[in-house]
Amino acid sequence: MMRVQKNEGDIGRCGCGRREYCDGSHGLSEAQWQERLAQEKAAAQQNTPTPSPAPQSAK
Repeated sequence: MMRVQKNEGDIGRCGCGRREYCDGSHGLSEAQWQERLAQEKAAAQQNTPTPSPAPQSAK
């Protein structure tokens, strides 16, 4: 459990610096962390909507 004594804004933040919030990633090795980042990046790219084609002007 993390104790916050000076800055209440730090409640829920992790001290490892990997995330803005604590999700337990501080327990991962560097290799495991890099693997998780790669998986998250791939998932984000799959969920990125493709741009809509530009509307064609009427002729």
